[in-house]
Amino acid sequence: MKKTQYNFLLALLASVVIFTGCELAGLEYQKDVPFDASIRNSKINMNALEFMKSRPDLFSSMIEAVNYAGISEEYTKPGRTFLLLTNRALADETYFPVGSSIMGSYFSVNKIANPNYNPADPSKGPKLLSPDSWIVYPHEQVIRFLGYHIIKEDISFRNSKTFPFFYESIAYTGDGDTAKVSFHLTNDRNASLRVNGYTGSRKSDLSPRTSGLDCVNGVIHVLDDYLIPPTKAILGNQ
Repeated sequence: MKKTQYNFLLALLASVVIFTGCELAGLEYQKDVPFDASIRNSKINMNALEFMKSRPDLFSSMIEAVNYAGISEEYTKPGRTFLLLTNRALADETYFPVGSSIMGSYFSVNKIANPNYNPADPSKGPKLLSPDSWIVYPHEQVIRFLGYHIIKEDISFRNSKTFPFFYESIAYTGDGDTAKVSFHLTNDRNASLRVNGYTGSRKSDLSPRTSGLDCVNGVIHVLDDYLIPPTKAILGNQ
């Protein structure tokens, strides 16, 4: 019993010495700091079309595309996921997404013929040019392109899986069509949302610059890169 009491006194003395040493060295125990818990408000009191129009600094090119395609009403229908594309994704010739096998904005990738091109006269410019307007593309091409970026379901963090799962876009026409978009959450502590993050994707690590905005008619994810549909072989392997 005496040995036990002796050991206890030694331990108590050591703790006093350590505590005093910390104080002398200018070290103090961490003090409690007031903590105010908060949750990011992702709700916006607008539909997807209104949200786009409220940010022309980001979406002026997409607004032009929607107007040219004549599908404004598609962005007011309920229960959908809207992948809104920034000007960087569509019209910025200087933007090259890191790790992309097809680099550049939609305009810089989908060039048009230069009507003034002359191989003997460099002053006439290159053979292909990036357009500055959507009207140079066929009407149906723009309709399908935009439709591929609208999903028929409301897909967000709440119902995403941890593996790529494909959902039909409004451009999907039935069996044999590949106009489907995959979503999944990365299986790590960050749980990042990936769009078209399947094996063989043009850009398998694409995450929205802003995700999970709850608008009045669905959910919005804002992308700095546009999507292209998977191949039939890729869909067949999922």
